[in-house]
Amino acid sequence: MARSEEERRRIIEEENRQPYLPWMTWGEFSALPERQKSRELQKFSQYVTTYLGFWKTCDLSSCRRAKACRGFLTEAQYRAEPRYHDSFPPCVGPGGARQPEVLAGMRRLGGREEDDEPKYDGRQRADREAW
Repeated sequence: MARSEEERRRIIEEENRQPYLPWMTWGEFSALPERQKSRELQKFSQYVTTYLGFWKTCDLSSCRRAKACRGFLTEAQYRAEPRYHDSFPPCVGPGGARQPEVLAGMRRLGGREEDDEPKYDGRQRADREAW
């Protein structure tokens, strides 16, 4: 059944009110220009890189002084080859060299274990019982 225009508008408004980052909804985030979206995602990643202690070996003195990740990608880093991932601060490295560490840290901070696999094993069990 086709949705009415009012129903479509309501669904879009609901999606736009959904939280995306701790300080921003999806609607606010999607309205930003690309560089500002990148900056907001880097702010979020900075919490994790600070937790992991990347500031201890960071090239930026501001990060080392603050004992926290404070860096943002420069225009040169956006254009560099190998490319820096635009959702992570520069301490992650070109080509996302330390990206797996950051993603594992995000899972840890989010309360998920690194080897957290789905617990349901019903299909395999049912296949074994059939034989």
